[in-house]
Amino acid sequence: MLGLSLSLVACSEASHRKSITLWHPWGGSELLALKHAIQRYQESHPDVEVQALQVPSDKLQDKYLRSSASNGGPDLLIGPVDWVGKYALSGVLAPLDGVDRAILGRYLPFALGAVRFRGHLYALPESMETLGLYYNKALLSGPPPTTIQQLFVEANSRDYWKGDYLLAYNTQFFFSAGYLFGMGGTLLKPEGRVAVDTEGARHWLRFLHDLKVHPNLAAKSDYGRADALFRDGKAAMTISGPWALGDYRKALGDRLGIAPLPKVDEQHPAAPFVGIKCFMFNPNSAKEAQDRAIAFASFMTSPAIATLMEQEAGHVPAVADVAIPAGDPLQAFATQARWGVPMPPNPEMKEVWAPMDQAIEKVMTDTAPPEQAISEAQAVLAAKVEAVRNQ
Repeated sequence: MLGLSLSLVACSEASHRKSITLWHPWGGSELLALKHAIQRYQESHPDVEVQALQVPSDKLQDKYLRSSASNGGPDLLIGPVDWVGKYALSGVLAPLDGVDRAILGRYLPFALGAVRFRGHLYALPESMETLGLYYNKALLSGPPPTTIQQLFVEANSRDYWKGDYLLAYNTQFFFSAGYLFGMGGTLLKPEGRVAVDTEGARHWLRFLHDLKVHPNLAAKSDYGRADALFRDGKAAMTISGPWALGDYRKALGDRLGIAPLPKVDEQHPAAPFVGIKCFMFNPNSAKEAQDRAIAFASFMTSPAIATLMEQEAGHVPAVADVAIPAGDPLQAFATQARWGVPMPPNPEMKEVWAPMDQAIEKVMTDTAPPEQAISEAQAVLAAKVEAVRNQ
């Protein structure tokens, strides 16, 4: 009788325990930090069980789309902002227009604006990710260049740097777009019209070609080459994101420095893409489960947890009240993010990469002059964007 009564009590407690299902792509230090954050949540919410499923990034997007389109899927997921438009148009994201303004007020306006699509809020921002200038202190006799004019001047001065190259630069579009925008170029107008064939874009392609022909600058559309030259001490500087920080720390130790990208000029900073990692919510969840998921995401983007993710996972917080300690390398990324361009959530963005990379490659291989290369990119991109809209 006693055993039966205890069993019934246990079953009753289990039946009243609530749950939250979360899908995410994080591994390594991100996964460990996420586990610590969830542990903190469950300590303060012992009646809620968080079921977190790790799904590889290249499979998560389609897995969620298929599952939620079939009235299934998790309560919420973690993903990049560029999924928002596709999901919203597919009807698999719950709009968050009713979220408490006190919660929304904690986020950087820049980050919060990035997760809005066609007038609706569709996600809560967790962190920001952009590019920075990594440099080897042992290979430079002074601070890194702050403008591209200074970069070219210093490239000619062997008193300033050591090694085979001053800069190893992957010129693929994602890595070089900051100079397109910094030089006045554009991609898509607010109404969705393609607008890449501009004087700013032609100036940008001429700049990339100038990098390529300079003997002391290794500029090529090749991430692996730029990465290896810097890690091996053959290049004094490179441009990459916070995902490379761990490897570069192992390779260089105290010799590693990080700064914002060299500006176009003193008045115009480089404006690279800024990715936003965010929490998105499934409209298939019942109202109670959806409210619980939003409350969980609010906890996970609180200043305390944003600080944990900054310290343990190297995330640049999207929360305004989290200060990055002086001297922390993430300061450079946080500064650069404020000058950057949020990754657009529009589904049309998936068509941008190939035509823009092709334009860069034509100029870098002297297959076409900048004027022709960007004009051809405009035509190809306009046709692709129109096809997306007609789907």
